[in-house]
Amino acid sequence: MGTKLEKFGQLLEKLGLTVVAVLAGAIAFFLSVVSMLHTTAVDKIDAGQGLYTIVYDIKEKLESVYYLNDNLFLNLLVLGCCLMLMFYLIQWKRPVKLRRLALFIFLWTFVLGTIWVVGSQSAPSEDSGTVTSASWAFAENNYSVLADNRYFHNYSFQLGYVFFNECIIRLFQTFRHLDNLMPLEVLNAAFLGVINLFLLLINDKLFKDSRINLVTTVLLASSAAPIISCSFVYGIYPGMMFAVIALYCELRYLIDNKLIFSWLSAFSLMLAVMTKSNYLIWMIAILLIAFCKMWKRRKFLQDCSYMILILALCMTIQPLVIRHYEKVSGTEIGDAIPYVSWIDMGLNESDLAPGWYNYWITVSNFEQCDFNAEAAAERSKENIKNRLKYFAEHPQYTNDFFYLKIVSQWNDTAYQSLWNNVVRFQYREKSPFAAWVCGDGAPAVKHYMDYIAQLVFFAFCAGCWFLYRRKTFILTPIPIIFLGGFFYQLISEGKSQYIMPYFIVMTAFSAFGIVCLCDAFCRRISPESKIGRLMGIGKKAVPAAQTDAPAETAEPAADAAASGAPEDHAEAANKTETPETPAEDSAQTSQNESIKENKT
Repeated sequence: MGTKLEKFGQLLEKLGLTVVAVLAGAIAFFLSVVSMLHTTAVDKIDAGQGLYTIVYDIKEKLESVYYLNDNLFLNLLVLGCCLMLMFYLIQWKRPVKLRRLALFIFLWTFVLGTIWVVGSQSAPSEDSGTVTSASWAFAENNYSVLADNRYFHNYSFQLGYVFFNECIIRLFQTFRHLDNLMPLEVLNAAFLGVINLFLLLINDKLFKDSRINLVTTVLLASSAAPIISCSFVYGIYPGMMFAVIALYCELRYLIDNKLIFSWLSAFSLMLAVMTKSNYLIWMIAILLIAFCKMWKRRKFLQDCSYMILILALCMTIQPLVIRHYEKVSGTEIGDAIPYVSWIDMGLNESDLAPGWYNYWITVSNFEQCDFNAEAAAERSKENIKNRLKYFAEHPQYTNDFFYLKIVSQWNDTAYQSLWNNVVRFQYREKSPFAAWVCGDGAPAVKHYMDYIAQLVFFAFCAGCWFLYRRKTFILTPIPIIFLGGFFYQLISEGKSQYIMPYFIVMTAFSAFGIVCLCDAFCRRISPESKIGRLMGIGKKAVPAAQTDAPAETAEPAADAAASGAPEDHAEAANKTETPETPAEDSAQTSQNESIKENKT
């Protein structure tokens, strides 16, 4: 019986890895090609600044989405230069200790994020303003907004983030009264620092390669869009922080077999879903990983309990928050806009871009149904049925609709970070640097973001290819999350700022692809060539992934430990399967130093 379960587990993991690697790689390849040819822009276009020509269709709107053609040859040249710089960095002979990289990436992110927040002086407005203002009022025991405004009746899922902010504001106000909500933006910088730190720890746990750690740090530190988004207070970063911590704890639970990390994972995931319901996508990914690993681990009671705990916490936390506010305010919140209406909106046209926000499909539909969620859901289901029928009957339109929806979100390489700093209210005037970034310097900043995104998309695609050759399921968490986010944004409300969490995790995983590309490059360069002498690389370098080795020889240490092997067995597997593990340094001494560092 045990042998059959193990064989089933091996088959399930092999099938899962193949589907994930091929599908994620194909989508990343599409994004890479599109990013080389075009760029999506989301800007505030004032009256008289619109363009309606055969080339451009730039609408005069507060949130105008339009498309620009790129210089393909320049983009290819910059991509090649970026890769060569990364390859040169990878040849650094002295591995940098993990704790130094972790400290650096947290401090770098937090300091830069804080500098940007203070310089930008961006204040919450629109939805973010409504949510944060309610948090501030609730912290002062003023719950009148629940009775006077329908916002939190229509969007009751926002109350989780309201509760999170309320707790923080109450904590701050025990020391001093707040004059504004700038501390929440500074906390965003801290949350992003923790996100980058734990992504570095995740890569270290999965790949055990000091070079991948170094490239991960450099890529995350070089990404400007996440830093600029620190001034946008809407639950994206605190929710992502808890979700990334949950993923790291799950890996520690599966690889190190430490039960306490399963509890920490479930609790962190609950906080992520409470703060931002979009992180239900991460919940599904984490459950899929645990389910696929369960069969080889053969710890069914333990793993099933872990998955049940996640479901119980994540599916009950938001209803509990709503009941809490109903109790303290004495106001019945009632039905919210059903989620199926957001799917209806995501499959319909909008005056912004295909599948973007449409008031009439969500709010107006809910009002016409007298705020009855069941009636509104039935109308939305009927609309979706008709829409799918129209898609089936008009394949060319379907192709164009989803192409533009995908490109409008994923290829806006600023992910509305600059736009959010332009359209929001101001506490006071921006600093000269922030004003330049959001004004005259915006084109240059956007070009820089384009080059970073092109590198990330290409390297992520390469990482998926090498992942497929590795045949190791435990390395798939980030591609699984990417796929979940891609298909969720494909059918739900379109908005490029919601892509930010997925772009950040793609940035981390792309480090694996870059190191593997470097080693493939090394094997084809003669040590006596000019490039070989310049960069210190050549055929003597140890490959990052010996892709020609048989897949059935063994799995790396991480997977061995995840399947239930003790830590000493995992280390033995890691030592005996050098071709299957990520590359160590070409020099044997550097390899030994790296192994000692990872053990430490």
